[in-house]
This record gives sequence, structure tokens and C-alpha cells, in this order.
Amino acid sequence: MDNNNWLKHLDHKMLKDAQSSAFCSYLIALEGWRRGLTLKYYSEKVTKKNIHAPGLLYTLSSDTNTHRFYKARGDRVKEQAFSIGSNKFATKKWLEKQGIPVVEGEKFGKDVPDYEIIDYANSLGYPVVLKPVVGAQGKGVIANINTTEYLEKSLKYVRNQLNSSDVIIEKHFEGEEYRLYVIEDEVIAVMNRIPANIIGDGVHTIGELIKLKNKERKKNPRLITCLIKKDFEVLNTLEKRGHTLESKLAKGQQLFLRENSNISTGGDSIEVTDYFPEEVKKIAVAALKSIPNFPHGGVDIIYNKNKTGEESAVVIELSPTPQIGSLVFPMKGVSRDVPSAIIDYYFPEVKEKKNVNSNIYFNLSAVLEPLINKTASEVTVSPPPSNLIISKKMIVVGEVQRVGYRKWVRKKAIELDLIGYAKNLLNGNVEIVVAGTENNINLFKDKCRKGPKASKVETVSEEISEASLKVGFEILEEPKKKQKLTINNSNNNGQVKKIKSISIKRFLKRLLGKK
Repeated sequence: MDNNNWLKHLDHKMLKDAQSSAFCSYLIALEGWRRGLTLKYYSEKVTKKNIHAPGLLYTLSSDTNTHRFYKARGDRVKEQAFSIGSNKFATKKWLEKQGIPVVEGEKFGKDVPDYEIIDYANSLGYPVVLKPVVGAQGKGVIANINTTEYLEKSLKYVRNQLNSSDVIIEKHFEGEEYRLYVIEDEVIAVMNRIPANIIGDGVHTIGELIKLKNKERKKNPRLITCLIKKDFEVLNTLEKRGHTLESKLAKGQQLFLRENSNISTGGDSIEVTDYFPEEVKKIAVAALKSIPNFPHGGVDIIYNKNKTGEESAVVIELSPTPQIGSLVFPMKGVSRDVPSAIIDYYFPEVKEKKNVNSNIYFNLSAVLEPLINKTASEVTVSPPPSNLIISKKMIVVGEVQRVGYRKWVRKKAIELDLIGYAKNLLNGNVEIVVAGTENNINLFKDKCRKGPKASKVETVSEEISEASLKVGFEILEEPKKKQKLTINNSNNNGQVKKIKSISIKRFLKRLLGKK
């Protein structure tokens, strides 16, 4: 997992509360909030199914503009654009009329029996792709179906188990799949989406390798919710290739578990913006521009580098509400700051405030709690400190634990408009990180040297800090580590017979005669 090229102003600590469907919303909302835009979250029922989903719907406002967002879709993407882009077949027909390259295929409604769909696939020629007409994140998309038997099983799965009775059959186009994020005339980011896969080591079974791959994916703040599941497509792909979950692969052998390359279903995200052909980028821009009031969104393209001209690429989908998380946190490549580009587009008046408050964030769980509990229908997020200049870490040495020192420090920090935290360390010291004006931090340090009456401060050291800080002032504890005690079992001659390391807790139990 290549995290050395991720954006420094976004880290795991900030994003912990947003590892859900609110992930993309939070990335954009946080960027706007840091620039001084007023952020409000709403608890309106935001889908046709009336799902109560706080964290997805929000507004950002400057002194002159207010814009409404749902996930990563802003209000400049109008209803017609959303309607076309959300329907795979409507997208396909619209683009085809506008001269944008697409693959051949047809839509079949719920009243069309499976055998008619199979007859069409036979006439089109295998391999084919099966898609639900309406859907997102690759759910129900089964690619490279090369037999009638597999198509029949796939139809039953998509139409019956997934309840997606309206489907599309398309001719399979050979090539690799890419997600391009476009704003107006510019391609902001390009990601190569590689189907879910594992690489053998000659030791672990396929099932175990999937578990190990998922463990790695959990280290990525976007992929933590995009694990490889042992579902219909994975099990059928294994069967087609003569494997089971108990099979073992030779060392270095790569096995693709799906034909569908969507990140949400376990695909790998490889950022390739600087290396992607300009002529194919132009196709993506033209696709979005062909639909009125569709200024930004995702464009999914299959590109075959062995072909030239218009035959080298086809547009397979448009996404008015795309997932942008994998563009910000790719498995390999350079992180692309899509949230910043979106804020620049909607609020050009705050462009110069980019990277202001870059280590400050707000507590998303606390903000959304009234909406989740339905005690409020909207919440305005408190603005970030407007006068932040520096951030410093201080280590306070002395008698500063169990004397009310941290609570006293918190009160003084709030009085001086500082944010940060105070944390007890296992060595008896207290660590403080604060952010604010240099003058207020100096005044705060003077107060820390004095401390409350019960404390006895010996020294206060300081250094510049780059730690991410939540708005407010927290009182924290350093995680307790298991302390080990070495027991020396020697004979009468002083020769060591056996050395054990056990926890102090276990040692005390033994001493008291407890097991």
C-alpha cells in the first residue's frame, strides 16, 4: 500500500469517523470548512426509498454563494444530467447519439424472460457483459460472460437475488478500465481500476490470501469498507478457472477473482493521471459536455492500448455522484486533491485560502449525533479558529499526574482560544499539543509552568508540531502497554535454567498463589 504520496492534510485520525457512505461528503465538506465556508448538515430523507442518512446532504456557504451537495455531487449537476447519468442505458443511448464511442448492447425490462435475453446475447456473440439498468459501485455488473450457462446463472443472480429485474446486455470490449474525474474542460484525476485479485505464495490457500489482501486494504481509509467478498461472482470465477477457496497458488501467480473492476467490490486503485493518453482524456471531457448541466463527475472508460484512434476506447458509464475516495487515496500512484478542485470550482472566491487550517478537523460523529437521533433536522458546524498561526507540542515534567493538571490546562487553553489536547504519558509526564496565535501560545506556556496548586512543574519543553488537531480541547490517555517482567530461574550454582517474560499482573497472581 503506497501511502507515501497521500495528501499530508488528510490522515487516518481525521477520517476515522467518516469511514462509511459519508466518506466523500466529509472530504469535500472538510476542505470547504477549513477555508472558512459555513458548513451545514441536513437529515432530510435523501433517496426514493426514504432512507434517513445524515452526513450525505450538506451545504457550504461563503459571503456571496451557497451550494448544496449530496455526497460528491454539487447543485450545478442538474436533474436531467443526474437522471441520464444514473441510468446506464439512458447514458449509453445519449452518448451514442452525440457520437461518443460506446459498446453495442440492449436493455431488457422486467417482463422480458431470461431466454429472450440469452437469445440476444447469442446473436451479439460472446463474451458479453451483464449490468443492472440502475445501480452504483459495480453491484451486479458481471463482465466477460463467455458461455450461455454462465449467463443463465448470472441472470438469476442479478434479477432474483439482487432484485435488479431491468438489465443490459453489452458486447465485451477488450481493454483496461479507468475512472476519470472531470470538471468542465479538465481531467483532474485518472485511476486504473484493476479487478479484485490475489498473488500466490505457495503456502496460503485462496481463502487465506483473500483474508490477507483484505487486511492490507484496511490500512487504506477508503478501502477499509471495500473488502473482497466471497460472493456469487468470486465463487463462479474460481469455479471457471478450476479453483476453490481451499486451492493454493504457486508463488508469484496472480489470480483475478472478478471480471468487474469496481473498487467497491475489491478492485485495486492505481493512479495514472500523468501517463494517460490525452486523446482519451478528450473523450471523457466530450462525454460529460454532451449532456446539458453536467459540469463535473466520473467517466468510466475502457481503453485498449493496442488499438488506435476512436477504436481504442469506449465510454461505459457516467457517474453524477462518483466515489472520489480512491482518487485521493490510491493503492499506488500520486494522491489527487479532488476535494480541493471541487471547492475551487464552486467557490473561486476562497481559492487563496487553500491549505489554511490544513491540520485542523471537526468531530463528525458529534456533529451528526443530533441528526442521527432525530433531535434536529439541520446542524451548523462551528467554524475553525480564524486566527490559527502555529501549532506546538509541549512536554511537562514534574508532579503533574493525578493532581488535576490536565483539566486545569484545558480551562486555560479555552480561555486563550487554543485548540488541542493534553495527554498523560506512561512515564509520568504530560504531553500537550496546542494551536493558535504565537502570542497566546506563549502566554499558555507560562501558565503551564505554574500549574494548579497541587502540581509541581519542573520543566516545560516545546517544539513545532504538525499533528492533526480536532476543534476543541481534549483530555487523553496514552494507551497502556503490557509491562513484562523477566523471571530468572537459576539452580544453586547460579546457572540459568529457564528465563520467562510474563506480565506483572500474572506475576502478582502467582505470588498470591492464584492461577
